[in-house]
Amino acid sequence: MSFPTLPESAPFSADQRAWLNGFFAGLFNVGPGNAVAGGAALGMPAPAEEEEEFPWHDAALGMEERLGLAEGKPFPRVLMAAMAQLDCGSCGYLCQTYAEAIATGADKDLTKCSPGGKETKSKLKELVANAPRETGGVPTADVPAHPISDAARRLAGGPLYDKTNPFPSPILEVRALTRKDSAKDVRFVSFGLRGSGLQYEAGDALGVYPENDDELVEAIITELDSTGEEPTLTPENLVVPARMALSKGYVVNRVSDDFLVRLSDIAARDDEKERLRQLAEDDAENFLEGRDVLDILHEFPSARPREASHVGMLVSSLSALRPRLYSISSSPKAHPGEVHLTVGVVRYNRDGSDRGRKGVASSFLSERMGGHKVGVFVQPSHGFRPPSNPDAPLIMVGPGTGIAPFRAFVEERLACGHGGKNWLFFGDQRSDTDFLYQSEIEDWVGNGALKKLDLAWSRDGVQKVYVQHKMLENGAELWKWLDEGGHFTVCGDASRMAKDVDKALHQIVAQHGGKGEDGAREYIAQMAKEGRYARDVY
Repeated sequence: MSFPTLPESAPFSADQRAWLNGFFAGLFNVGPGNAVAGGAALGMPAPAEEEEEFPWHDAALGMEERLGLAEGKPFPRVLMAAMAQLDCGSCGYLCQTYAEAIATGADKDLTKCSPGGKETKSKLKELVANAPRETGGVPTADVPAHPISDAARRLAGGPLYDKTNPFPSPILEVRALTRKDSAKDVRFVSFGLRGSGLQYEAGDALGVYPENDDELVEAIITELDSTGEEPTLTPENLVVPARMALSKGYVVNRVSDDFLVRLSDIAARDDEKERLRQLAEDDAENFLEGRDVLDILHEFPSARPREASHVGMLVSSLSALRPRLYSISSSPKAHPGEVHLTVGVVRYNRDGSDRGRKGVASSFLSERMGGHKVGVFVQPSHGFRPPSNPDAPLIMVGPGTGIAPFRAFVEERLACGHGGKNWLFFGDQRSDTDFLYQSEIEDWVGNGALKKLDLAWSRDGVQKVYVQHKMLENGAELWKWLDEGGHFTVCGDASRMAKDVDKALHQIVAQHGGKGEDGAREYIAQMAKEGRYARDVY
């Protein structure tokens, strides 16, 4: 059977032509005897590969223990062991694929593992600096790394809008979920997806491309004695004015090592040159923690551009501004053509500074949209879903904005008519100001969508009550749900809440399941393998 192929004169690289021709061949069901340009045979079943084990891929293990388990493994696996092991997707990869991208040089940014923080960044920097010259390489992705034009995407039948080409989505609604006197500011944000072709499932995340705060960008431009019009290279290798690059292309709420080195190169004072170099090599005292580009420029006044080209050089040495991932708060079956987020707005003051700071994406969505559209894409979940078995019990633990995916889970089970019972553990600081989606949750209790609801308020009484405390109070019944084949799901903060919840879960299985510590570990590990223990943590 014949199939369309791209001519040699088509405006694509050889890799792109090979991939697109392969796609067409697969689309037109080429048999095992046929081949495509580039020599790739299609239709043949791929040989079964033995599943690789990653014993270090456990967030409960410490850094040194993880690295010990990866000792002697190929370099990409050693890098993987330095990650936070959450597969949270905030870096745009999984732990394994981010490590592979670093090992091959496809991604040089060592700061993307947000949950791993400084510990992961420092270890990655050390490992890369001491990397063997020949790492053996990593298998490349099936799809070429080169961007493919919209026309080619349409021709190939692939998604027009994705991470490399986000959909310009209109904001349909932004409203407060916390009340006036709350210490927090949490917003409901609704996006329109009609005409995008984007599809999502409950449990997926929405990638959002933010822009930096205009006031901060202008303050940086002023401090650099810049016009804002200096030619600057973007992370995508486009030349744009410095103001645009600072606004849309680069991170300005923290500094990169390259930025510090470039500042050192142009500093007029020797002491500032030396100090900037030292910070780039090793910030042992955490001097850079919480400091943004404007802070660093204030700290080192002799480091200023003497030529217009220096401005573009400095800006392009910052880290690329990445999309932010938010757990989706809606079921597409309940809200066709829309996608909802639950956004905690970040505002704070750094110690010793009276200048207010804002979260890049959260303030962009809640304060600075002004009717503009936002670039979005869907990031599929890696196993974080409501049960496929309609009768399976579902336990959901999601304090604060961790409620987000569980709103989607309940809506999904309701829309599908699933009869499995649902149990929600939710909590925050105060019941009268921080009860997110209160009316919806109370309706679910009333109509039976929630069989059980346990609420934990940490500031309502003398004792601080958290969701793990409510779990332990209900340990006997929680075990019964698990013993009936229940699924246990958690969403929220990885460093504290998720660890405390996991500890409580082990205690409940050990005590009420009668399995002891070792048996509890085995039981919960088996739950995870079966997809009955899933976490969306960050």
